[in-house]
Parts: sequence; C-alpha cells; structure tokens
Amino acid sequence: MHIMLTGHRGFIGSHLLKRLTQNHSVVGFDLKDGWDRDNLHNSQDLASCELKEEFDLIIHLAGKSGVRESMKDPAGYWQNNVEVTKRLLERYPNTRMLIASSSSAYEPHLNPYAASKYIVEEAAACYSNTLCMRFHTVYSDTPRKGMFMQKLIDGELEYVTTHYRDFIHINDLCDAIELCMKSKYTGEIDIGTGLPFKISDFAPNLPVKIHTPNERQWTCANMEKIRTLGFKPKYSVEKLLTNNNLGNIINFTNGETV
Repeated sequence: MHIMLTGHRGFIGSHLLKRLTQNHSVVGFDLKDGWDRDNLHNSQDLASCELKEEFDLIIHLAGKSGVRESMKDPAGYWQNNVEVTKRLLERYPNTRMLIASSSSAYEPHLNPYAASKYIVEEAAACYSNTLCMRFHTVYSDTPRKGMFMQKLIDGELEYVTTHYRDFIHINDLCDAIELCMKSKYTGEIDIGTGLPFKISDFAPNLPVKIHTPNERQWTCANMEKIRTLGFKPKYSVEKLLTNNNLGNIINFTNGETV
C-alpha cells in the first residue's frame, strides 16, 4: 500500500515507520522534517502544507499530547489536534484513515487534550471509512525522557498518584495498529492490555498526590474489539520493571480486567 504517516518522527510514529517501510511505500509528514530556516517556513505543517498526493491509507498520529500541558495551551491543542485532523478529513474524505485518539476521550470534560481527542472522534464519525484508535499509556524498554516510566526507572519521581493506568508496550501497540490496518472497523477502538495498575504501587515509598482534578482516575482498555482482530499483548510492564531491578520492591495491585 501507499501510506501517509503523520507524526512519523514521534515516539509512536518512528517505531511504526520502521515496520511499515518493510512492506509498504510510506510518505511521512512531521514538523521536524520540514523547517526551512531561511524562510521560517515549514513545508510539512499539516495545517497549511500542500496535500497533492493520493494515498491508499492514512495513519494520522501527529498532534499535541499530554494532559497537563494542555491546561497551559488549550488553543494550541485545538489547532494541532482538531483543525489539522479536520483538514485531512476534508481533503481525503474517501480514503481509509486510522486516527490516533486517546483513552482520555472517555472523559472529555476533564482537560483540553481530552476534549480535543473527543471532538476529533466526533468529526471522524462524519466520514464512512475512519477508525479512531484510543491509545492507553504507551511505554517502551527505552522510555521517553521526562515521562513517568523514565522517571521511575531513573529514580527521578517526586510523587505518585492513586490513578490506575493501562500500560501498553510500544511493540504491542504497533502490532495492534497493523491489525487495524487490515480491519474494516470504523468508529472507535481501544488499544491497551485490559490490565490497569495502580500508580502508587510503582513507588510505594513516595508521597501520594491526591488532588488531580484534570486527570482520569481509572483507565482500562475495553479489549472486546481488538481481540476479535487476533490481538494479544506480548509484553508486561511488570517484566520491564523486574529487568530494571524494581520488580522486587513493588507489590502490584491489579484492577479488574475488561
């Protein structure tokens, strides 16, 4: 297939790109690729760049992420998440499109990031061949700098919370996306493991922050749809922490699986 992949230089996109280029023709769009410093212009800004080429499939991962950051820049999240996605939908109304959404979309009233993802799903529902992929908390063996897992492994966490989170490994996530590529599902689909973990269990000796009004208390992927595609996670967050010599001090409390 001839595929447009947006956000191909990001954490998820860069992993997915390596897979897709083995069997497909891929055209990537990412702000990091398009800067013309002399003209202060970005030739890959999806809000304004030319979109002349046709594709068999679009995988739209580009956009702003992060709950706390969205509280500081709601307009930026609207522009980068909602307006850009609407532009792609209007330009490619009949093209199969897989769109990165978030488990945050279950409670869009909590923060601008969640609201932007929910509105993207509502916009995509107006088109007949779109699937919004609700990613849960993604991690890897080499965690992103500044994110929870990196701070935990490197001993940089200052506090924990009572939240439950469904952690999915980047390789499992890419497996799920490839299954979605082959599916005819439309609407929304959860991508996680169905196994939530309590954040405070990861570092039981740290202070617990209770007041987090803009964040979801509980996230757990509904596995019903993704399982019908043959998806079964291969990675465990417990194994990652054990390999980093943390497993012996953590007493995990699993929530109920879905």
